[in-house]
Amino acid sequence: MKIKTLVKRALSECNCPPHIVDDLMERAHESRWPPGLSSLETRQANRRQYENFVCKRIPGRQAVVVLQCDNSHMSEDMMVEPGLVMIFAHGSNFSRGVLEDVAD
Repeated sequence: MKIKTLVKRALSECNCPPHIVDDLMERAHESRWPPGLSSLETRQANRRQYENFVCKRIPGRQAVVVLQCDNSHMSEDMMVEPGLVMIFAHGSNFSRGVLEDVAD
């Protein structure tokens, strides 16, 4: 099963409204991320900013959800409504100690 399908299922199981799940999953690829995250080079340049994201880990998956309602402190070029999902092919740069599970 594809990781996107598993992530979508996990969000649904956490009672995330279906229209929000759909919006988040539409933004699960970097080509749909905001300008400040749109390429590896841009992310590297903005690393200090994206370290300030409030993220929720999707249990059992190499993915996090970044919700706009939790990240109003981020600039417009770093966020989209209602948020985005980051799926990591090779692990993430986010510390496990600062992440909550989606269900929390």
